Amino acid sequence: MAVSAAAKAAPTLAGRLITSVLKVRNDVRRRRADLYYRMRSTERGFAMLRAAEYMRSPREIARRRAAALGYNATHANPVMTAQGGWGPVSPGTFDGLDQVLATCRTIFDEKYAELERGPERRIGESKATMGKRQFLRNILMDDDLRRHPELVDFALSDEALGIATSYLGSIPYLNRIDMLYSTPRPGEDLVKSQLFHVDPEGLTQVKFFINVFDVGDAEGPFTFIPADASARILREVRRLRREKGLPHVGRYTDEEVAAVGGTGAIVSLKGPRGSGVSIDTSKCLHLGSRVAPGAFRLVFYVQYCTTSENGNAFDLDRYRERPVQALAIAHSVHATGGRLKHAPRRMAG
Repeated sequence: MAVSAAAKAAPTLAGRLITSVLKVRNDVRRRRADLYYRMRSTERGFAMLRAAEYMRSPREIARRRAAALGYNATHANPVMTAQGGWGPVSPGTFDGLDQVLATCRTIFDEKYAELERGPERRIGESKATMGKRQFLRNILMDDDLRRHPELVDFALSDEALGIATSYLGSIPYLNRIDMLYSTPRPGEDLVKSQLFHVDPEGLTQVKFFINVFDVGDAEGPFTFIPADASARILREVRRLRREKGLPHVGRYTDEEVAAVGGTGAIVSLKGPRGSGVSIDTSKCLHLGSRVAPGAFRLVFYVQYCTTSENGNAFDLDRYRERPVQALAIAHSVHATGGRLKHAPRRMAG
């Protein structure tokens, strides 16, 4: 039976329609994200977003703020400054960090052969995400955290959690515990988290990046700009883009940062095993994973958010006798009977 020209054209027209709808939707998302970032970077915009966030869950926010007041009275650990949005950490900052790093090394050694084979494409994974996992991999899964609860114990310790509550003024949501494995990326161009950016989760957050091995220039160290300098740089770069008629994207090149006098504010997390930083990546421009051939970087990573995000599944029963720690993981998927098979897709610098 002959197929009419209209019938042949139908799939093509349908494909074009779907493509057009996806383009419109993606454009709306980009514009919404751009508006959010611009509002978050100004005092007035930040205040408006914070008010909107409070209106969504006033009781929960009030509960976490009240709990933090009592907790910080005895466990405050003000490593981070409000102006800079970061602070250095080291083995002397915490009890038990040496054991945590030893555990990280053990897990890394166990998974090294698998890591060397490279990442496999996951069902539903975009090409962009797959491309990023070619040079930046999440190593820890929920089962790893269950086998090694000392990693979660560290994240919920008074020394570590006290840093987050002191800076955030609230008992945060412990979102993720991970190891980030960075390897060389073919080619000289820089992409994704190799470029300066700020993270999208919430208005404020605290992340720990702690070197599991010694890190120098070749290992592509985590690199950042303090919050106050980042705010100025973001304003100036966005202004220059508008003047040139360029569209705004959420990544910023070294040349753009240098053009507005931002190079002198850059801090690079080079140092020995156990050196690290606690940082608000929602406010501080940062990058990483610029690894030289023959080198790699491995960091222990913890994320505390002011909002509930997709993250690890924690064992709530282990902390039921510790109210503050239980509150920090009460949102966990595990607490509601769910389970994550893979680490969250969003990866850090």
